Amino acid sequence: MKNLRLLLLPFSWLYGCAMAIRNFLFDRGILKSASYPVPVISIGNLNTGGTGKTPHTEMLLHLLQDKKTVVVSRGYGRKSEGVIEVSNSANAEYVGDEPLQMKRKFPDSHFIVAEKRTEGIDYALKKYPDTEVILLDDAFQHRSVKPGLSVLLTQYDDLFTDDFVLPAGNLREFRSGANRADIIIVTKCPAHLTSEEKKKTLIKISLKKHVFFSTLEYQPLISLENHHKIEISSLNDYEILLITGIASAKKLQDFLSSQSKNFLSLEFGDHHSYCEKDFSVIRSKFNTFASEKKIIVVTEKDAVKLKNEKFEPHLKTLPFYCLPVAVNIIEDKEEFNLLLKKYVGKS
Repeated sequence: MKNLRLLLLPFSWLYGCAMAIRNFLFDRGILKSASYPVPVISIGNLNTGGTGKTPHTEMLLHLLQDKKTVVVSRGYGRKSEGVIEVSNSANAEYVGDEPLQMKRKFPDSHFIVAEKRTEGIDYALKKYPDTEVILLDDAFQHRSVKPGLSVLLTQYDDLFTDDFVLPAGNLREFRSGANRADIIIVTKCPAHLTSEEKKKTLIKISLKKHVFFSTLEYQPLISLENHHKIEISSLNDYEILLITGIASAKKLQDFLSSQSKNFLSLEFGDHHSYCEKDFSVIRSKFNTFASEKKIIVVTEKDAVKLKNEKFEPHLKTLPFYCLPVAVNIIEDKEEFNLLLKKYVGKS
């Protein structure tokens, strides 16, 4: 793998330089960035995924729950084009799994999917002129919109400082792109992060930015069929098959394997579109468990795709459970909240 990465380095330099030229043109105003009369907050990352953008966007929605908020997203994985507003009854294949997940959790907010974020914002402001805040999901590289506050996510054990540009690495642009961020959140940290571990990470990042640390907190599991709940503390009684269609499943795999009596995992690609053939594989793997107390666990992102009329027979005969997650800012939560509300309040 190391040798392959070395071979790919020239292509990475070409790609990185192309992105650097593009950023230079935006910085100089040669390529134009649109500004808007309402606060615009961008959430994104330098690498290709797995930092926890959706739960962090949900955290911002929770903090801004007293504001009329619109979320504009690309809607990755959707089989549609153009500007579309997400409804509670929408299909994940039509609007994308993550926007639908958030819409169902925050029904009072509006969610727009659009290839061009400017078109999505224009649609939102025309239809909802009383909008008070716009959140741009996964938009750090979308320079056509100028955010008033830019939040960059980087994973604790996969920092952007330790990575390189595609295709030799997983970065979408050179590490120097992090300078555009106003806030950096180091995500998926250990729950009991020490001061020394924080200090080492801050030295690695070495930017004069507001840097925060967050961790994921797993909530009680919820049945996709009847909303029955299983507490995290009870998982050691169960055999668990984890099904994922996300960018990075390792943290979740490590957590569930440490909690369960017996653990198996089945990984699909990010934004995977489930089909009948998948259920044959799932059922076959699930039937290898011997005990009666056994469940299938999926992420919230996968749950919105599985809760589909065509899959109802499988949800009735297999015990699918969704594992919700919430983000917790470690130690400096009040400072983070203050920064966010100060920006929204003064804009």
